[in-house]
Amino acid sequence: MLPRRLDASLLADLWFFHAVAEAGGFRRAATVLAITPGAVSQRMQRLEARLGLVLMQRGPRGFVLTQAGLQLYAVTQQGFSALGDGLTALHNQAASVQLVAPPSLALGWLLPRLGRFARLNPDIRVDLQAETVAPPPSSDPARLLLCYLPQPPQDDVPHWPEYGFPVLAPAALQAGLALPLLHDDSPWGVPASPGSEWARWLAVHGRPACCSRDERHFNQAQLAYRSAEAGAGVALGRWRLVATALQAGSLCRVDDYPPLLLGFYALYGGAGNPAAATLASWLGEELAADAAGF
Repeated sequence: MLPRRLDASLLADLWFFHAVAEAGGFRRAATVLAITPGAVSQRMQRLEARLGLVLMQRGPRGFVLTQAGLQLYAVTQQGFSALGDGLTALHNQAASVQLVAPPSLALGWLLPRLGRFARLNPDIRVDLQAETVAPPPSSDPARLLLCYLPQPPQDDVPHWPEYGFPVLAPAALQAGLALPLLHDDSPWGVPASPGSEWARWLAVHGRPACCSRDERHFNQAQLAYRSAEAGAGVALGRWRLVATALQAGSLCRVDDYPPLLLGFYALYGGAGNPAAATLASWLGEELAADAAGF
């Protein structure tokens, strides 16, 4: 008599039966299931005993499914296929959040961390957009906007300070050459004059001794940093963006002046959407942890 209800043991035995019927042999099924052929045989004997049916006729050349075995195989094939389709559908329905962040931050800081967020929150998919934009209000509750601003935002928008200092390649520092300043001309998500980020440092500490009067300009901070690593000049490194290069030794600090406040990362959105709120909370923790890194 067939059981009236399924339990974990019976479901497992049915899965083993399906694998044996699918593979066409105990040994091939054992290889697929990563167990011994003897264990597979014991499972099949237990299943037949529980169902009170002969599912396989064994012989010197293997086995053939009985009529009951053929019927059960059709049922398990349909059932496990439907279960697999259902799990795929659930996965595809994972919550999606769009995160817009400045390109240099997205490439140099966010991407190495998003894998950890995915492991902690496998049911949330993050679509990352690298773009430097101003902070307009968003009507999409599943959209987060991370902006880099020269001043702290108004109202209760969460924000975190960013500090910086001049950096260059260690070999260039040892060579004692006069190097140009390397500028990111679009540092913030609001209009700014060329060289405005460096202007903050120069107003407080003046031009580094190793710098010439020459200047080179880029539209992304990462381009300035890569040029500095190549020995082409001195960049004003934001802590979160150059920390890895400093640890790896491809960049070093020019002097011992304390880091200077250069701007603020502000996070807009996240209200009214659980997935976006989860990502916003995690981002806040990551940004706050790095703020104390220097």
